[in-house]
Amino acid sequence: MVTRRLLLQASALPLAAKPAVTLKFVFSRPYDNPRTQWLIKVYQDVCAISGVGFTFLDVPPRRATAMVLAGQADGELGRTFDYQDFFPGLIRLGEPNNAVNFCVYGAGPHAHFPGLDKLRLHKLRSECRRGIQELEALLGTHVDADNWSMIDDIGQGLRKLQIGRTDLYFDVQEAVDDYLAFRLCNSLPETPAVRQLATVLSTTGHCYLNRAHAAHAPKMSAALARLKHDGTVARYLQQSLQAYQQRCRPATSRL
Repeated sequence: MVTRRLLLQASALPLAAKPAVTLKFVFSRPYDNPRTQWLIKVYQDVCAISGVGFTFLDVPPRRATAMVLAGQADGELGRTFDYQDFFPGLIRLGEPNNAVNFCVYGAGPHAHFPGLDKLRLHKLRSECRRGIQELEALLGTHVDADNWSMIDDIGQGLRKLQIGRTDLYFDVQEAVDDYLAFRLCNSLPETPAVRQLATVLSTTGHCYLNRAHAAHAPKMSAALARLKHDGTVARYLQQSLQAYQQRCRPATSRL
């Protein structure tokens, strides 16, 4: 039973101050993706430390940046360092979320990557995931237009490699690593084996804000650095990857 003394004690406790502003965030990956879940956890803490509220909007990935630029969302949880070159209206947090590698993949024992400068000469059919501006620019520079294409999801790109419809597939390393690690969840055939052939670009991933919220960037950057230093960011990533594996594992594999 709740006594009058307990009620008085509870009323004497300091109430958490309501944030003056709540920021709405989007991301370029689906809500259920483990990397999305990871960054949601991280930025809930970052925003709390910075004195602002957090909410996540689940939108089609290709609409994410457009919504931030239009003011329909306040920030994007993760894009590369040079993304600001494509969209100078965005404000980049100085502290990065993580390292980002762009890699090229092939399938089967004979897959090879001769180097970016030789792609046009070798006429290798190349492909990347739509919406990754860095890779679109890279292939547009080094591959003839009739030898490169774009697809909408990783599974499609890797399967086209396996059946020989393309020679090389370019994507973000962590995204492909996750897809291959959760092969049972994604129904990707084991053979021919998909192999990472080379890293073509290395950078860092950052949160971006709409310019109207630029004043929040320094505090948020400092909060992220603190969470990385105390191990929270790494712990949240492991938790999100493990949770995803449990959710998506086929029922037969649990027996």
